Amino acid sequence: MHSLRGRLTLGVLVVLAVVLAAAGALATRYVVNSERDAFDDRLRRTAELSRATATAAVQEEIPGNDRRLDAVLTATRTSLRLLLGESVLLDTGAPPPRARPLPLGLRTFSAGGDDYRAYVTELRDPNLGGLARLEIVSSLESLEEREAELRQRLLVLGLLALAAAGVGVWLTADRLLRPLARLRAFASRVAHEDDLAQRAPEAGAAEVRSLAESFNAMLGRLGTSAADRERALAATQRFAADAGHELRTPLTSVQATLSALERHPDLPADRRTEMARDALAEQRRIVALLDGLQALARGDSSQIEHHDVDLAECIDGVLSAVRDRHPGTEVGVQLPDEPVVVSGWEPGLRMLVENLVENAIRHGRDGGRVAVALHYDPDGPVLRVDDDGHGVAPEDRERIFLPFARVEGTDRPGSGLGLALVAQQARHHGATVGVTESPLGGARFEVRFAPPSPAT
Repeated sequence: MHSLRGRLTLGVLVVLAVVLAAAGALATRYVVNSERDAFDDRLRRTAELSRATATAAVQEEIPGNDRRLDAVLTATRTSLRLLLGESVLLDTGAPPPRARPLPLGLRTFSAGGDDYRAYVTELRDPNLGGLARLEIVSSLESLEEREAELRQRLLVLGLLALAAAGVGVWLTADRLLRPLARLRAFASRVAHEDDLAQRAPEAGAAEVRSLAESFNAMLGRLGTSAADRERALAATQRFAADAGHELRTPLTSVQATLSALERHPDLPADRRTEMARDALAEQRRIVALLDGLQALARGDSSQIEHHDVDLAECIDGVLSAVRDRHPGTEVGVQLPDEPVVVSGWEPGLRMLVENLVENAIRHGRDGGRVAVALHYDPDGPVLRVDDDGHGVAPEDRERIFLPFARVEGTDRPGSGLGLALVAQQARHHGATVGVTESPLGGARFEVRFAPPSPAT
């Protein structure tokens, strides 16, 4: 009874047993009442048929000798007595039971351990003054035997019906629960194979389909959570590996500089100042490297919710801050008058724009020019950043978007993570980024965003 099929079968059998018991009780009561009514009717008709014989016996004062009536009464275990006062004028049929005087009408009584039914009536003769009474008494044994036999048959039929219903419910429950069994097998397979990408078949009854849909939704959430966890773990591992690899050299350089300053306190002041300046530059490089690694790991570690962002406003805000940091570089901008709305993460979009502009300033000419333009193409918004530097060779135009990738011959400072962050945020926003030649003579970085959805 621990299985759902067993409990379902037991529950149906309990309900069916109650229904059968109630129906059997009602049927038995109806049959018994009908038979007892017929039994009473037979007693009344016997009295009516015997009234003429009894009247003649009283008036003629001779006992009646109706053999046919006597045979019928004996066969039905019925006795007929005619009493005048306390005297018995007529006694025929089966031997009457010993009982106290019976009142008029129908009455059930017991005598000698048996049950009897009696009908007592007066002879309607004005000459008798109501002294003559006719008593019809019949044994209830045969009637009670038939009632007991009826109850036994109903009990046997009820037990057979319960047995048949139990087998039927068991087989039907087995068939109806097969979708649940398949769903259970599917869940076991998912747990065994540890594959959250599988989906349960959404077929069968409405309840089973609803359960499968809920199970699939749960698998989807678990899969997303597992993917986020794996992505965060991979990002953390890469952060640790990259930090250990990239920070070793600048930390060693800072350590060597500080050790030299400690060991040689008598160094000339200009030399000490130069060494401190070098150590400070390396420290700034370490901070920039850590900031870049942290931003790169944060972008890869979790799935960020997107909202509608005005890209033109985002670019304008970034350029205001960049101009303050690089007053010697001319940063031109061309933005449309209307808002350019894209679905994205605003900090990520700001990071993308800022790194592109900073990269253009870093690799352009000193005191040169950077041009930023945003416009619509038929396929969606396009962001272009041009510089007047040396450009990027065709063979390096894919490699520069990898972490720590640097173009040979480039001596400009940097962590090597800026363009990797640009590529990362472009992927997160469903955009593509590429490099071509710029009309200014340097490199043109172009980011193509997907067109806004109709709802946007």
